[in-house]
Amino acid sequence: MEKTKHSASSEEITKLYTDTYRTRMPLYNDYVFHRIYGSDTDESRAALIGLLNIILERKDDPIRNLEIKNPIDLGDRITDKDITMDIRAETDSGEILSIEMQVSHLFDYRCRTLFYGGRLVNSSLQSDQSYDKMKKSIVVSIIQNKLFPKEIGCHSIFDVREQKTGHRLCDRLEFHFLELGKVDPNKPLAEMNPIERLAVYLRYADDENYKNSVQEICESEEEIIMAENIYRKATTEEKAAALAERRMMFLHDQASMREGGRREGLAEGLAEGAAREKRAIAKKFKTSGIPIDVIAKNTGLTEEEIEAL
Repeated sequence: MEKTKHSASSEEITKLYTDTYRTRMPLYNDYVFHRIYGSDTDESRAALIGLLNIILERKDDPIRNLEIKNPIDLGDRITDKDITMDIRAETDSGEILSIEMQVSHLFDYRCRTLFYGGRLVNSSLQSDQSYDKMKKSIVVSIIQNKLFPKEIGCHSIFDVREQKTGHRLCDRLEFHFLELGKVDPNKPLAEMNPIERLAVYLRYADDENYKNSVQEICESEEEIIMAENIYRKATTEEKAAALAERRMMFLHDQASMREGGRREGLAEGLAEGAAREKRAIAKKFKTSGIPIDVIAKNTGLTEEEIEAL
């Protein structure tokens, strides 16, 4: 497919950041991502197809059409705990996909992703169908920062294989991870592959410091300019910017509460461990015949607590 060239002056590019709410609406915000790629419109479906063809590396066998299975009107419910921001779609060839922008809270995320994949597989088969009718399920996770060790590149693919030979058990379940925190926005565009260009775009589209790189990427990738056109329209809406900020604040608050609970639990655990250690030492001293008052003075336990050991 011939690439459509788009060029803009430096002044026009600058206005994208200064005259809109772009800097308040990063694409790695899951609300903004869903707004661009998960809306039930022809433009959004085209942008999603472009994104998937890059991540799934479908240059030779591209996705040409898909249906978004869970279109939702988020409205003002941006901070509801039961809101799910994943996009579920089915291609014209019958593949089932779950696409998610993961902003925070990566604890157990790999296990969570596996659970989602299993759920997709289960949903692909009707109760009266044989297993050979099972549709292929693909989970696409876009991570704002990093998830895997550095020796794994920004794009990784997992499936179910035999450990010794690498022989695939079946091709009906596949996981793709795109780690935005692993891309270098200063790498020359000519040295980037399409996946790296997409990752830079998703991670830095709102950052004026990288406006020229982002513009070059948009001009070089037709699949990305489709999303950029929707993004530009969205960033002119004050309400959309306010919702994006509310969503990000909500996610940060949730992460802070989880971290606070973790630290509180850790502190309680350490205190209980120290108390157990004191009791164990006191019991040894008591068994050795050391006077109770001496044990109490050196362990901080009361004489009654020591007597009960």
